Amino acid sequence: MGSRDDGMLMQFLGDEQGAAPRLVQARLGRADLHRAFGQVLDNLRLLVGAGYVHADLSAYNLLWWRGQVWLIDFPQAVDLTTNLHAFDFLHDDVLNVCTWFGRRGVDVDAGAIYSDLAALACTF
Repeated sequence: MGSRDDGMLMQFLGDEQGAAPRLVQARLGRADLHRAFGQVLDNLRLLVGAGYVHADLSAYNLLWWRGQVWLIDFPQAVDLTTNLHAFDFLHDDVLNVCTWFGRRGVDVDAGAIYSDLAALACTF
């Protein structure tokens, strides 16, 4: 995926059998759940580091394909520097993914993750 001034370049993720499953549909073992959570956190850091918040992140907007997490559904993404609700959206995104992974046995600390991301966001 890449970006341009007037849009975002997207690609199909999957194979001839079908599209990559959403994370809620993927049947992940314990190791893959931990790997996926780490990748989600890495992607959140990248997104916030670029000045954006997904603003609707959940296991429904994450795909699992060949051992990788892919974030999808960005039309509602907001700019951290101009949107008055950006930090609320970021908090909701963190809670959504932490709750989902936490229910599946991954040790999460939503408060610490949000604090780290908010601190990163405040560097703008």
